[in-house]
Amino acid sequence: MYTATCHCKNVRIEIPELPAAVTSCNCSVCRRYGTLWAYFKREQVSLRADPTTLASYRWGDRTIDFWHCTRCGCLTHYTSVDESPGSRFVVNARMLPLETMQSLPVRRLDGADTWEYLDQDPAVKIPITRLP
Repeated sequence: MYTATCHCKNVRIEIPELPAAVTSCNCSVCRRYGTLWAYFKREQVSLRADPTTLASYRWGDRTIDFWHCTRCGCLTHYTSVDESPGSRFVVNARMLPLETMQSLPVRRLDGADTWEYLDQDPAVKIPITRLP
């Protein structure tokens, strides 16, 4: 089990395993957030936080919520608005301990234009959610 936390530790996200790689996306929102995304299914992840200190931002086609801690401001994860089993829960891997985060390979996704991986490493498969 691995735990990702915001700076003040109000938000704690437990994941069962590390991803094969994380995604750095250059779309209009991700490049501003500076995130590294680790993809999971909702049922794989455990979120522990005071719900009154979580806030979300929904944009574009309004299918994704970006969540942040209202105490320290860290962007911790995004979720699919669709809360059905198997839906997405995507963790900002920058919330993992430094040594863990730095051990993960980074894939570069052109979310701004082509929706293709710029590094074209076919050995690492990462499911993505297209943002408008």
